[in-house]
Amino acid sequence: MFKKHFFKILVGICVSIVLIWLTLHQIDIKKSFELIAGVKYFVLIPGILVYIFTYIIRSVRYYYILLPLKKTKVLDNFPYTIIGFFANNIIPLRFGELIRAKITGERLRVFRSSVLATIVIERLFDVIIFVLFFFLIVTVMSFPEFIKKSFYILTFVFFICLSTLYIMLTHKNKALKVLSKIPIPSFVESLTVFLNRFTGGLVVLKDPSILIKSFIFSGILWITEALFVVIVAYACGIHISILGGIFTVIIIGMGGMIPTAPGYFGAFELMGVLALSTLSVDKDLAFICTAICHFLQLVIIFTLGGLCVLKTKITFSDLFKFAKESE
Repeated sequence: MFKKHFFKILVGICVSIVLIWLTLHQIDIKKSFELIAGVKYFVLIPGILVYIFTYIIRSVRYYYILLPLKKTKVLDNFPYTIIGFFANNIIPLRFGELIRAKITGERLRVFRSSVLATIVIERLFDVIIFVLFFFLIVTVMSFPEFIKKSFYILTFVFFICLSTLYIMLTHKNKALKVLSKIPIPSFVESLTVFLNRFTGGLVVLKDPSILIKSFIFSGILWITEALFVVIVAYACGIHISILGGIFTVIIIGMGGMIPTAPGYFGAFELMGVLALSTLSVDKDLAFICTAICHFLQLVIIFTLGGLCVLKTKITFSDLFKFAKESE
């Protein structure tokens, strides 16, 4: 895997280095180290608990998204959800979601392609909430123009993706008929099987009650993520509202689309400083707050990920093997 994607991995590492340099270029490193001493570390404890709780919310939401395919206990998918995020932070090229689809499919006895479709829907719910919160916040806060344009593009791409999934679900037979005309039988057979199984995971789009529940849990999830940022900010001596926390989470989330090294290094810090400085926070203090947020998130996901790997009896070498198979 590493040899095949060496150039892409190298580009991601270089992008991270450049973004870290751009972040550090804006701040006074000496002053930032001095500010660390003033952090109220005991305040971070409830923040850690809140962030752990976000993964429980993710698992409950995914329980409903997965329900049309497989009825499970509410938190049965918790270890696989954690492993997906864990893998994204240790394996290049963000194979985490594919690994999660493979493990969830195998352990819950559901087709991997169908599980992948439910994960795509899960991500689209995240985008829905991002877009809605953005249009809510833009009415009470001023945004840099390039952020507005980025969100307009994101909104457009989101509706294209959602429309494509809906068309795949409602016009599957027509798509299969078009595929049958491709003069490569083995390719058509493989793609037909994939399409049948993938659209099987999209049936949640036809169930209004599950859509509403998933939407509600998505809103709760990102408000809870924002609360984590607000608590860490308070520990650093920064006072921002929950809307300010949501704004920060949205901007950092946009940074997650930048192709960086595993762990989102550079993108997280740069976008965090941008978000908090937009809220009139001193850049040196914004950097400390962002760095602590990122550090705590990584510690939590590595700790939970390691425990879930042990619980599911999956070795670390298996994760890399799964990534190679997912190519």
